[in-house]
Amino acid sequence: MNFSLVLIPPTALWVGHLLYLFILGLAIQKAPWYHWKEAKDIHVLLGSWVFLWLIWHMRAGVTPGMEFHLLLVTTLTLMFGWPFAILGTSVAQLGLTLEGQAEWATFSLNTLCNGIIPIGVTYGIYWLVYWWLPKHFFVYIYITAFAGSALALLASRLIGMGILLMSGHYDPNQLSEESWFIVVMLFPEAFINGLLMTVLVVYRPEWVSSFSDQRYLHGK
Repeated sequence: MNFSLVLIPPTALWVGHLLYLFILGLAIQKAPWYHWKEAKDIHVLLGSWVFLWLIWHMRAGVTPGMEFHLLLVTTLTLMFGWPFAILGTSVAQLGLTLEGQAEWATFSLNTLCNGIIPIGVTYGIYWLVYWWLPKHFFVYIYITAFAGSALALLASRLIGMGILLMSGHYDPNQLSEESWFIVVMLFPEAFINGLLMTVLVVYRPEWVSSFSDQRYLHGK
């Protein structure tokens, strides 16, 4: 989503700012900053943030506010945990805003919809799978990464559409005509996140904080 100032009422903007700042404060407080002691960890983390910013440049959509792009926040969350994922999506959205591709007034709402909401869904699915399903490599890849990223994108876009609907600038029929694009985006989002996580846990498992060889592979 890429909300525009003319589409969102001032009350919704202020609610978005307050909610975003609260969650950002929690992320800063909970982030495992000790990783910054290792240069290699810093390079991986910052490199992933830059990669996310570049991916978010590739957007499609004709209706104002209904721009779609790959999120890839599921991979970011599973690699670094939700605090660094929130910081990473904030940096990516900041880059787009500084470039003039998004408006400062809607920065909080854009970051909430494109980053924080799908991060929360990913994190919730990860823990549900961890506690309720067998700890197996394929369960982790297909449920947590593949299906989890699709559900994260779906939740993000449905909530974004709900915000546009409540703004009064669109009626349900207009938004339903655009909703088909959400279905189109689900598979590539799921496939790319699933592929990235497969490659990472096979070749660079030390980069994935949510994965453990001992937990998901040994004895399986």
